Amino acid sequence: MSDPGKDPTAKRLQHLVDAGYPDARPVRGAVEGAVYLVGQGRVAKVWEHRHGSELLRMQRFYADSAGHLPFDAPRILAVQDIAGVPVTVEREPIGEPLAVKVRTDDPEVLPEAVDCLVRVLRALADAHDVDEVKRLPVLDEKRPLWEGHTAFGTALADLIDRRVGRCSGLLSARVADFAGKRARLVERLRSLPATTPEAVVHGDVFPETVLVDEDLKPVALVDYGFLSTGGDPRFDAAVAAAIFPTSVEHAAEITRRLTERFADEFGYETDDLLLYRAAYAMATCDAFAPGGGDDHFAWCTSVLDDPAVCEVLAR
Repeated sequence: MSDPGKDPTAKRLQHLVDAGYPDARPVRGAVEGAVYLVGQGRVAKVWEHRHGSELLRMQRFYADSAGHLPFDAPRILAVQDIAGVPVTVEREPIGEPLAVKVRTDDPEVLPEAVDCLVRVLRALADAHDVDEVKRLPVLDEKRPLWEGHTAFGTALADLIDRRVGRCSGLLSARVADFAGKRARLVERLRSLPATTPEAVVHGDVFPETVLVDEDLKPVALVDYGFLSTGGDPRFDAAVAAAIFPTSVEHAAEITRRLTERFADEFGYETDDLLLYRAAYAMATCDAFAPGGGDDHFAWCTSVLDDPAVCEVLAR
């Protein structure tokens, strides 16, 4: 048996048991923490970088979104402090992750899976009740993304300026003309017109966060929080196309096809999607390893050196 004093999972489980959840058991990881089944159709989510006040705001956002999205969002039943760590007790989500239903390492993406993503992106783009979600910080920041801003592009530009300074040396070593790309990207973001109307931005739509039924219809979208905010729906489309594939071998082709589909479906300019993809890569490059250097960092550098992204940033 693991020593609860040394094993983080065992330690968390013991805390949950002590807090009155004797049947707690781990089920999966999430971007911002870990999820545990605790019985009676409930899960407990342990949050690594959130405060209770933020989770209460997220609880209100989820409650508001129930009337604006055609699929389920998480339902937070309680926000608790367990051994000094914020924990949400939520209704166990229905459906299965799209990832277990389709292969994401095949260049021929199942059409039903793409249709599913289109439904999710369209629903988010049509959800305009953004007051609560705009007040949330993103990544591991303490301040809301929108603090001091009136436009999504400028808020995103300032986020990049704050984040990339922490690993600019490594980025400069790995990305061709990083300083020039950073300057041009930030300038382009600051020049974007304000989004009207603003939409809910999930920030991490991919086959693990989309839950589906047997017919691959979306029944829930989970794991809000990583980059969830209000703003331009093109950001979600850009990110979803880029992070859908798991195979390095076919990633470029899958992303190209999804980008074309999303651009055609929603009337988006491909250049705008590439711009937001570069923004996501710069903003999140050290999200999982402070200072960079992990697999996600390597993926981000590959995005920033993608010829199509380079062409857009060079204009």
